[in-house]
Amino acid sequence: MIFLTGLSYMKRYKLVFFKSLYCLVILVLGIFFLNNKTYCADKTFIIKFATVAPDGSIWVNYMRDLDKRLRLKSQGKIGFRIYAGGIAGDELDVLKKIRIGQIHCAAFSGVGINEILPIWRIMDLPFLFKNSDEVKAVHRELDILFKEEFRKKGFEYITWAEVGDVYLFSKKEIKNRNDFKGLKIWTWSGDPVSKKTFTMMGSIPISLSITDVTTAINTNMIDTVYAPPIGALSMQWNDRMSHMTGFPIAHSTGAILISKEYFDNIPEDLIKLFNNEVKISMTELSSALNKQADESIKIIVQKGVKISDHPGPKEVAEFNELHNEIANSLIGEIFPDTLLLKVNNILHKERSTN
Repeated sequence: MIFLTGLSYMKRYKLVFFKSLYCLVILVLGIFFLNNKTYCADKTFIIKFATVAPDGSIWVNYMRDLDKRLRLKSQGKIGFRIYAGGIAGDELDVLKKIRIGQIHCAAFSGVGINEILPIWRIMDLPFLFKNSDEVKAVHRELDILFKEEFRKKGFEYITWAEVGDVYLFSKKEIKNRNDFKGLKIWTWSGDPVSKKTFTMMGSIPISLSITDVTTAINTNMIDTVYAPPIGALSMQWNDRMSHMTGFPIAHSTGAILISKEYFDNIPEDLIKLFNNEVKISMTELSSALNKQADESIKIIVQKGVKISDHPGPKEVAEFNELHNEIANSLIGEIFPDTLLLKVNNILHKERSTN
């Protein structure tokens, strides 16, 4: 009887002990998270942002304006430290730096995105879009998918960023599919889409970092490059070329991505401000880019570059056929057939209503 009473007492003692221990743990954790939340609320978040766009370009100017607005509206709690002109390296270098925490955020084109989420590159297929409305329609339908997939890869997808219609700048005139044969075309190092595209066109793709292109042009390593007109002017590539295609070979959009690990530490109110201001800025940038693209082409012509005639029905049919060949060759390598079908359905719907 004494033994049973002692056993009962020990059980009650253990129960009281573990209840007390449990309460203590909850209390400590509560104090920790409360202090941590207060700490984050008072912390300043200066986001290290990198881009290969040159300082003084329209892209960087808009990012600097965005930085000013963020600092003003947050009372200095959030803003950017901008590394422009490839000072942090090309996009693949920047991606490595984000993964080790040296850089937090970047504006990526298809090349950098290809290392993170290859399916995005469906947006860069040659001869896919006919106008900017089609680009917007596809993004509206696919942005939720992209956001979810980027998150799985450790990135927060803030918004897509306009780059613009991409043209070829060359030392000889390009008017049809046959004119591509034998051209030594620069392709961004690590970009399977441009390499596949120009190989199937009969050209010789030369893979280089974007920072090596000017030297490659001057030494005749390459005789053809691709870029939006504004980009060609910013890089001064047009000064070394005599011809520009009278038609875009693709439409390029990039994405602003931020490390999910860094992003998750930013308080909710600052996240809301950040997301809203970035999207507003990128919408304004898209409109400005469309206007500047036309102005850039005028300047390029004034500098002596000859623009080839717009392709006729025969050439258009050849380029559409080439698009299908390239798209089908990338199924399973870059994107699934279901995604290609979805994009084609979106475009069919958009074209049938306009």
